[in-house]
Amino acid sequence: MRIGLVSNGLSRRNRRSLDAVRQIAEDNPRLTHVVLDGVTGLEATLADFARREIGIVAVNGGDGSVQAVLTLLLGPTSPFPVPPLVAILPGGTTNMTGADIGLRGGRRRGLEKLVRAAADGTVAASVQHRHVVGVDRGIGEPVQYGMFFGTAGICRAIDYCRRTVHPLHVDSGITSVLTVAGLLARSPFRRGGDTVFYGDRIGVSFDGGPERVGETFLLMVTTLERLILRSRPFWGGGSAPLRYTSVAWPPRRLSFLAPRVMYGGENRKLPAETYVSRRASRIALRMDCPYTLDGEIFQPAPGVPVTLLDGGTIGFVRL
Repeated sequence: MRIGLVSNGLSRRNRRSLDAVRQIAEDNPRLTHVVLDGVTGLEATLADFARREIGIVAVNGGDGSVQAVLTLLLGPTSPFPVPPLVAILPGGTTNMTGADIGLRGGRRRGLEKLVRAAADGTVAASVQHRHVVGVDRGIGEPVQYGMFFGTAGICRAIDYCRRTVHPLHVDSGITSVLTVAGLLARSPFRRGGDTVFYGDRIGVSFDGGPERVGETFLLMVTTLERLILRSRPFWGGGSAPLRYTSVAWPPRRLSFLAPRVMYGGENRKLPAETYVSRRASRIALRMDCPYTLDGEIFQPAPGVPVTLLDGGTIGFVRL
């Protein structure tokens, strides 16, 4: 099985060094390696991979790079008649998707394992099929595809992380620890005018049901099993593909209850009027605040609901 590897040359880890990845590609003629500036040229690269009948598209980048690849592979102009397998190397600043469903052992070891498995025919045993989140902005544009959607305080937390933690140039795992710790430490002392701690008015409806409107502190929808710090902030049962969790404003006892929100089982004994988690196949959101899809920030069209839907499945190579 042939491998097509796309490296985002502008992502954080790849800016430091691409030497090991380049060397592995040079030593393996069945591996085609393309280095891009961001995602410029990605559509043409994937079209070339399809012409070469490549069966595994490997992405060496962060969450935004993976999101861009998924959107092209699952969109109406995909050059692949059937989506190829996807393998993720953690090459970005934020690698939440890669940590959950990507190659293990870092970029070099992960790519070496992938090359061996593709050569000896054992890739199929390591494939995990996961649902993807589709995001329809409702304005006639193609659906975007990714693994994690967030809005309200999620976007403000991303901005906080980029302003206060990313300049420290620490590992992504430490970045997550510092971001969560910093936000929780300041939450009991929030005051009027805080740039992170406030609510947004959002209307939510599940699977065509009635809309419920309320002040929301944070809201997330994902198909990942684990998020930052190996957290699993999902409960409430169900089998639909989209995992939804929201925290109302004001977030009652957030600092005290945060460990219970992030970790635990199906019955977490949280205030039901503040902490909501469930599954759905289709979620419509009416809001004015920006949203994020795998770390990239977008603005909803005024007065038009954003609809989250089951975007189908992709086979991820998990070695």
